[in-house]
Amino acid sequence: MKKRGELDLEERVGDDDGEEDGYDAVVVGSGYGGPIAACRMSMAGIKVCLLEKGKRWEAQDFPTDSLKMMSNVRMENQKLGLRFGPKDALFQVHEQNDSVALVACGLGGGSLVNAGVTVPTPVRARRNPKWPKEWERDWDICEASAAAMLRIQSVPIQFPAVKVFGETAEEQIEQCFETSVKLSINFDPEEPMANSKTPQRMGSCVACGNCLSGCPYNAKSSTDKNYLVSAIQAGCEVRTECQVQYVVKNPYDTCQEEGKNSKKRRWRVYLNEIDYITSDFVVLSAGVLGTTEILFQSQMRGLKLSNALGSGFSCNGETVACLAGSPAPLNSFGLDKKQLSKIPFQERPGPSISSSYTSSLGFTIQV
Repeated sequence: MKKRGELDLEERVGDDDGEEDGYDAVVVGSGYGGPIAACRMSMAGIKVCLLEKGKRWEAQDFPTDSLKMMSNVRMENQKLGLRFGPKDALFQVHEQNDSVALVACGLGGGSLVNAGVTVPTPVRARRNPKWPKEWERDWDICEASAAAMLRIQSVPIQFPAVKVFGETAEEQIEQCFETSVKLSINFDPEEPMANSKTPQRMGSCVACGNCLSGCPYNAKSSTDKNYLVSAIQAGCEVRTECQVQYVVKNPYDTCQEEGKNSKKRRWRVYLNEIDYITSDFVVLSAGVLGTTEILFQSQMRGLKLSNALGSGFSCNGETVACLAGSPAPLNSFGLDKKQLSKIPFQERPGPSISSSYTSSLGFTIQV
């Protein structure tokens, strides 16, 4: 018999409540928002279920060459009605008119395929009056807690691309200054045994440059290696390959099962038109596109939401640029295992981002 909180990739939700009387809270999504909420609520004794539409990825499953990369991409164009690629592909590409959006799909969400950069919140952002004043009191404590859980580290050396950019930054960027970069990547040669802060053993970064397609050496501290593990240990149930369609209010005063009245739950979280689970609270943390889609589908089924839904939202404000024609070698292509033995550590691509420069206008360039 499976223990409560055990991560089971084969588990699915039936047409009852998953468990007899549902959950205190259901968390949707497993990027940086959902696992933190699930972890903290589970540690507080709340009965939590986290739902993730993607599958769990092991380190050896991440693509390290172009062919494997293309087989892990799903393209969608709703306007043309085109969809191709596996549904559980690591990269989900949404195209509409002149816009293209790429999101990650898997247990760990965007933390699986980002560069692992952790940057303290700038003071100018913290002073924005839109933030609740109470947050400022605990801001530094919370950032320190996140840094400890993600085990952020400094990059041990300068890799080729960083050296080349550093030589030209002062000439190309007006009044720029270099800022330190810390990554949620393990550079230690040996990983100690797990403890409360590091629930899983991790590998060491080999500077292969494949951070943005998932770390094939288990060296990136994505949320499936920290917050999610801690949540499961505290009793949270995690279900993968469960895509939430919409959320509506539970119309019944009580849930009746075999003549017995069980505790009423406020919400129904539907996985399709028939199957649902119930909960008192729902945390939607399915990313910019995922959360908005769930809210639209919920609104269409009677959930009262603001008319501003779908407007004024944004994703990461990033622009990708490439440097070509450099007289110095950049070594900026990701390496597979066969190439590692031929290239010294210091001449490898290194992490996808390991240096940062900020201009006087506030723009930041990361290399």
